[in-house]
Amino acid sequence: MYIAKEVGAPVFRLAVLADLTQIGALEQTEFGELAYPYFALRQLFDLHGSHWVVADLDGAVCGYAMVALGSRRCAWVIGLAIAPHCRGRGYGRALLDDALERCRIAQVDEVFLTVRPTDQLASNLYKTAGFVRIGYEEHYFGAGEPRDVLVRRFARPPGAASITDPASDIWRKPGRRPEPSS
Repeated sequence: MYIAKEVGAPVFRLAVLADLTQIGALEQTEFGELAYPYFALRQLFDLHGSHWVVADLDGAVCGYAMVALGSRRCAWVIGLAIAPHCRGRGYGRALLDDALERCRIAQVDEVFLTVRPTDQLASNLYKTAGFVRIGYEEHYFGAGEPRDVLVRRFARPPGAASITDPASDIWRKPGRRPEPSS
């Protein structure tokens, strides 16, 4: 993976509530009328924010990967973007790889995502990260606005158990501690 040296490399970290304004602004820039509105981002954050990863470049969010775990075995990337001024430096691939590694460590078996068939840049990124097309829906984004559904499957050794410890900290938001056991 190539990350340019003329600018400091971003730090990939779990998102915090304070990042939501910057995530929302980047979401609006990248997806316009299809962007999640702030209130939806807040609700998604309350549900899944402990699984979101941001690319922090000198204190500013220059990218995000919104991951939603549907179960211990399945996850969705429900949003991914890199700021226009940070593209072409390998940040998108590094951010996606970081999010996928967190899913792998959490012993997720499959990670799904949606992409417009016309978005070749994103489709190529996902395919080179091991995603394969498993579905197509003609009117997902509206009339005549299709989507491809992609999946990235992780190979598991025979007999591998899933994470059963609810106190696992792979996704814990900073500052949150597990509840004491009784």
